[in-house]
Amino acid sequence: MGTQRHPAFKASTAERLHRLSRRLGRLSPNWRDPEAFFEERSEIERELRRVAQEVGHG
Repeated sequence: MGTQRHPAFKASTAERLHRLSRRLGRLSPNWRDPEAFFEERSEIERELRRVAQEVGHG
């Protein structure tokens, strides 16, 4: 989801958080595919945990 970058590109922490906030802002239940909401929510949660771990180990 979102813009794809060259594999060698590593987004800054701020950019990653900004992308996650946009994804979170668009997150809403999908009545045709209810599971999609939970899958996207879980993906956002996993990415937030990764960012938090990286910041914590800075």
